[in-house]
Amino acid sequence: MKQMIFLLFTVFSSTVICHAQQQIHFKNDSVKQYIDKTLVLIHDHALNKDKIDWNSLQTEVYNKTKEAGNIQAALSVYPYLFEKIEDHHGWLSYKNKNYRWIKNVKRLDNEVVKNAVKKYEKVEAVVINKNIGYLRIPGNSDFSTKKMDSIAGNIVDEIDKINSGKIKGWIIDLRLNTGGNMYPMIAGISDLIGDNEKIGGFVTSEKKSEGDWILKNGNIYVDNNQVLNRRKLKVPVGKQLPVAVLISGYTASSGEMTAVSLVGRKNTKMFGEDSAGYTTTNEGFKVDSNSGLNLAVGYVVDRTGKIYIENVKPDMEIIGGDNFEDLNTDKKITASVEWIKKIK
Repeated sequence: MKQMIFLLFTVFSSTVICHAQQQIHFKNDSVKQYIDKTLVLIHDHALNKDKIDWNSLQTEVYNKTKEAGNIQAALSVYPYLFEKIEDHHGWLSYKNKNYRWIKNVKRLDNEVVKNAVKKYEKVEAVVINKNIGYLRIPGNSDFSTKKMDSIAGNIVDEIDKINSGKIKGWIIDLRLNTGGNMYPMIAGISDLIGDNEKIGGFVTSEKKSEGDWILKNGNIYVDNNQVLNRRKLKVPVGKQLPVAVLISGYTASSGEMTAVSLVGRKNTKMFGEDSAGYTTTNEGFKVDSNSGLNLAVGYVVDRTGKIYIENVKPDMEIIGGDNFEDLNTDKKITASVEWIKKIK
């Protein structure tokens, strides 16, 4: 089971890439051993492993690290290595510092959203236009999976705060959702997504299933494995109410997964700008006591079967016009309200 934010550490594989580079001598044998461990893990598990000329890449990496006096001095090669395998979602972690490739991802020049990411860090729900529920869900940092119940519970609390029979539609704002743990976010809004149905999943580069996301009684499962136990809403949400989803160039990783979980739902439409493009699933592998590799190993697929190789695109593109201070003048919210009025 591949889980987006879980670092499932595994032991080092003994697979050998090649023997052709033994004529390249290293200043420090421990550096070569470390490089070899990571190269084997990448060779065996990376999403794009079949596209790589491994003899050539190994030669390049050896030449870039052979003069390193210690492991730390060789770590600057990893951003280059991640670029070569085209993995901008993965990283090497060494003594709590991450080494990754920063891809030039187009996020548009949306300074309003960029600044709002830093300012609005809490889930918030309000009623707008008298009978439309607005729910903003930012990202979270629960990479250790220790806060899933509280994150999901916080979302439920906010929905409970405004939910009533008067609500005729919902706007789920993921524009500030830079990622984190996808499961409590999806579980938190599961009443709005659906129930007793598949809402997405993970697939390999060969399009083989690596785990379906299933909603049952408000809880999320990956295949038959329940991820958390979320408490119920005080008042049930109206079935098949229109739901508008807002995304931006800062909607990333698990924020994108949360958006994908709503794709294919009846009476649902996405507004905004293209998402950031971190739609791969990651898995963690232990290198040694100080470090681990987090590699992209698959893609996300929605309930309709569409695979997201690049990013999530809105149904209605609206560039700019964001206003988190005055929601009534926000162009994306205004368009969502007009659409909800037509549906209801």
